[in-house]
Amino acid sequence: MSERTPVKLVSMTPAVFHLPEAVNAVSRSYGAQPIVPRGPQLAPLMDAVRHGIRAALDAEAYEPVMLTGSGSSSMAAVIGSCLAPDERLLVIRNGAYGDRLAAFAKRIGQPIVDLQMPYGERPDLERVAALCAAGEVDAVAMVYGGTSTCTLNPVQQLGAITQRHGIKLLIDGVSALFVEPFDLEQVGVAAVMGSCNKGLHSHPNLTFALVRQDLMAAMEQIPPRAPSLELYQTWQKQQGGGHPYTIDPMSLCQVQAALGYLESIGGVSGRHRIYQDRCELLRAGYERLGLTIARWEGMPLQSIGTALHIPAGQTYDGLSDRLASEPVDGHLFEIYAAQGKLSGELFRVFHMGEYPLSAYELFLRALGRVLG
Repeated sequence: MSERTPVKLVSMTPAVFHLPEAVNAVSRSYGAQPIVPRGPQLAPLMDAVRHGIRAALDAEAYEPVMLTGSGSSSMAAVIGSCLAPDERLLVIRNGAYGDRLAAFAKRIGQPIVDLQMPYGERPDLERVAALCAAGEVDAVAMVYGGTSTCTLNPVQQLGAITQRHGIKLLIDGVSALFVEPFDLEQVGVAAVMGSCNKGLHSHPNLTFALVRQDLMAAMEQIPPRAPSLELYQTWQKQQGGGHPYTIDPMSLCQVQAALGYLESIGGVSGRHRIYQDRCELLRAGYERLGLTIARWEGMPLQSIGTALHIPAGQTYDGLSDRLASEPVDGHLFEIYAAQGKLSGELFRVFHMGEYPLSAYELFLRALGRVLG
């Protein structure tokens, strides 16, 4: 009797997905030659990762700071380290992660100017410009890639406003960095929140922030308010090759491998092309299947996935359960629910990770079958 062919799960989510073989190989070999977190091998590894992130993002005017945690840790670190306690922060929130930025700022008592709008709606930049011109805000925070709606916020236009008025600009780049071309210096970003998972294709147990050098110098006088996520103190230690707390060297090795792999495929522009090829294939397929892509005026779609309206007569649970339990050519698929206010209207399909285009062709077949 022949052995049963194993079923491969393809993650159509932005959370956990298959990683490059170079990254996976680290965990298989690391045990034979582990690195002591405070030993002599940590400094060159830390330097290689920090400089690798800066080079990959063409961010020579910025200081990378490595942190234990996911992208949310970077959000908390930037909000809690880059703002003086009395700075008035304008939070642009048109999605779940804008809501999270506001929640983190409120938690530490930051004065907030709350620009809340429906999920997916283009930010009112005239209102932002007016608030900046009137001297009513000292800093602005916005998400670049809004995974709630799979759209991109207008960072270029916002950056022009904040630079014109000398306003500090903080950007959540967790789901955009390493995928969407993004010139931090040209936009005028003061600090960006990042992820080693998402577009870099490593594990979600390390993250980072990039802080413009002039702001990093000024942060010596800003009291940090996020324990264990103090960017200035952590940066000082990492400049010397250390870390103020225990950091996982194996995770640093995995990030280093992910950076090497990214370079081998042509860097950020190469990954962007790969993701755009997936967008072209999948979005054409969705339209053939009669699905409606969620769109908002003036908001381009993100390169990492697509939000879709739940068809009449279907439910998200019904779709997701069948895709995850009924194989097509030995493949199962996991999709993602919409968040918060959109959970009853939309579902989301992401195409992140290391999968061939043929896997997405199979997904369209599977999706067509469950749609009936």
